[in-house]
Amino acid sequence: MIFCDRGIVLWRRPLRENDRIVTVYTEERGKLEVNFKSVRLPKGKLKALSEPISFGDYRFFLKNGSNFPVCTGGKTLSVFPGIRRDMDRMVMALYCCEVVSRLTPAHSPSAEKYELLLGALRELDAGGLSRWMRYAFALRVMECAGFGLRHTASGLDAALWETLHAGAWAEVHALKGRPGDSDYLDNLLARFFEEQIGQRLKTEEFF
Repeated sequence: MIFCDRGIVLWRRPLRENDRIVTVYTEERGKLEVNFKSVRLPKGKLKALSEPISFGDYRFFLKNGSNFPVCTGGKTLSVFPGIRRDMDRMVMALYCCEVVSRLTPAHSPSAEKYELLLGALRELDAGGLSRWMRYAFALRVMECAGFGLRHTASGLDAALWETLHAGAWAEVHALKGRPGDSDYLDNLLARFFEEQIGQRLKTEEFF
């Protein structure tokens, strides 16, 4: 079966000598583990489409009885150059991708989660970044995944808590907060991921 879908590369890992298994979060089919053949060769034609934080229009082939589609072609829609020029924005983008990957089962599409990730990457690409963005993104993905805390009591100011969950990115960046708010949110998210996935996020150590 051949099918096409737009998607964002969340992560990749090597497979054999020349291939990669690439985690692609697609618009219509959710999270897929995709085989990219020969992309680790110097002249691999689909290498750009297999890199993390790449947004593309992909063509896949799925063999009967297989769970791993093979990427057979596609077109790069964006590599988010503004993100790649700045280490802080790159780390934030990788964090966003890891949060989505960890809280998304395979083959479970979510238009809300897809648009949230794509919107966050576009915001980072345009130069938007603040310490609050990490908390806001994680809380919103948790909401999409059914682990929402928006309507539970927290130790934070109510307006700040609501902005983290539903404010525009410009409003999130403009938040001030009180001493101790960041520590509270760091501990909240660390406990959540340890309880839900049994470990801390790999990208968390860079914050």
